[in-house]
Amino acid sequence: MHAQTTIRGATALLCTALLSGCFVSVEPIIPAGATVLPIDHKITLCVDAPDDCFDMQVEGDGYRTLSDVSGEESGAARFSPLAQIQGQQIYLIEAHDLEDDAYTFLAARRRTPDEESAGTVQLALIVCSDLNDAQRAAFVEAGGEIRDGWGDECIPPDLETLKAAILAAYSDDFADDTWWAAGGAD
Repeated sequence: MHAQTTIRGATALLCTALLSGCFVSVEPIIPAGATVLPIDHKITLCVDAPDDCFDMQVEGDGYRTLSDVSGEESGAARFSPLAQIQGQQIYLIEAHDLEDDAYTFLAARRRTPDEESAGTVQLALIVCSDLNDAQRAAFVEAGGEIRDGWGDECIPPDLETLKAAILAAYSDDFADDTWWAAGGAD
């Protein structure tokens, strides 16, 4: 893997807060003790394609990545189990952009273990705008906030509300390999 791919992948993970329609927070919502390490050593995260991946190292209850250019930390990620879909564990990732001190949420699944992709986790973008009217109303009723602007931003009050909204909107997509291959939401 070369530096340009690593930087591009890290940017895609950690800068999704800049995109419209994301699930975001100004503080972490995955409580201590609710995180898991899907892989208990270095992890490779892939955004869209096998060549659009980057590595993160285990640190505490999550993972950290270093900038290839400066050697400084650029982001962190913590995982929480979201659902079992067709026998495969789907995770919620809380991505922390250390520079902006913001949190964005993505979906992930571990690739089928084989020699080429052992230790690889596939990422998928999940967006607030994919909630239908009833799902949006349930999210707000549970204490979530939806900000309008360039695109909706969903700010969850807690982990349970976030998971409920994501599962309501994406359960069918989580079972679709084509959806994963496309990187999730449009």
